[in-house]
Amino acid sequence: MSKESTTVQELIQQAVNKYVSSDAQILSIESNPIGMGFQAVELLRHHIEFLSNGEKKDISLITKKATFVERSALSRLFTQGANVPFSLSNEPHTEDRSLICIQDVDYQTDYNHLDMDLLQNKELRALAYIHGTNMGLKKEMPWIPTVDRNHIIDMMENRWRPSWNATIENPAFVEEFGLPIISEIEAVASRIIDDLEVLIRDEHMHTMIHNDLNPGNVLVHNNEDVYFIDWEEARYGSLFFDVPLRCIHMRQADIYREVLSSHGYDIPQDQFEKYFSLASRYLGIRYMSWNLGVWEQNSYAKDDLKKYMKMVTQPLFS
Repeated sequence: MSKESTTVQELIQQAVNKYVSSDAQILSIESNPIGMGFQAVELLRHHIEFLSNGEKKDISLITKKATFVERSALSRLFTQGANVPFSLSNEPHTEDRSLICIQDVDYQTDYNHLDMDLLQNKELRALAYIHGTNMGLKKEMPWIPTVDRNHIIDMMENRWRPSWNATIENPAFVEEFGLPIISEIEAVASRIIDDLEVLIRDEHMHTMIHNDLNPGNVLVHNNEDVYFIDWEEARYGSLFFDVPLRCIHMRQADIYREVLSSHGYDIPQDQFEKYFSLASRYLGIRYMSWNLGVWEQNSYAKDDLKKYMKMVTQPLFS
């Protein structure tokens, strides 16, 4: 048995004892790689059988090589009672990637039988709780990077622009979506960096944000609650860099604003709509990047691309 596998098993044992049952005796661990995770991350799912109080039980846990930002964000948020998985690191203070054991929050969830309206309401409340709890506390998080102008430029020029320039040379793309939409997206993209200055400068609404709230990072736990996973992209910045990805109509916005108000942060309707619209346009551009390369081969990617293009061209609850 390698030293690395021993370390993984030891960390799993510690996590089970800390978060599940202090007297747990592990009987077996079945480990499998997850999806297409980056090699450096070493993403694994472990099905664990254990004895607790003489009763045989099981649980699923995830291990990965996590960044310092993700480990720190998960630790802080879990301590605050936020809807994030429990986690345990074997080197919590190193700034390099290090092994972390994380709760596999949805391994028993039946996604075919869920009350989606209820869960969407819970999701917005959970997100508003995270934002409200961490508003104005940047000094408590020296480890977290910020969303500044350079970050936006990097997203636009290095992530989106190369894919976009290649795709608009494809006649099939032009025929499918039309020159008017393409031209409108080009126009928004040409000014979005400057447009977002108002969000970057308005520090009254800066907080810890997830910064990557695509559907794969929002999971259902025990069929009745919503958890946010994968905090590797976490940053400190405007809450509006999270909200448009999870909020699609005004009723949801009102739920979010209500919870935020309970933390002492009231956002006037006109300001909320203005900031939401700006952030939606930017996030639509940012998140269409992957879909641009595969929309012809993948119907889901095509549907997502249409959704993101709509965020750019019709950004306000439409």
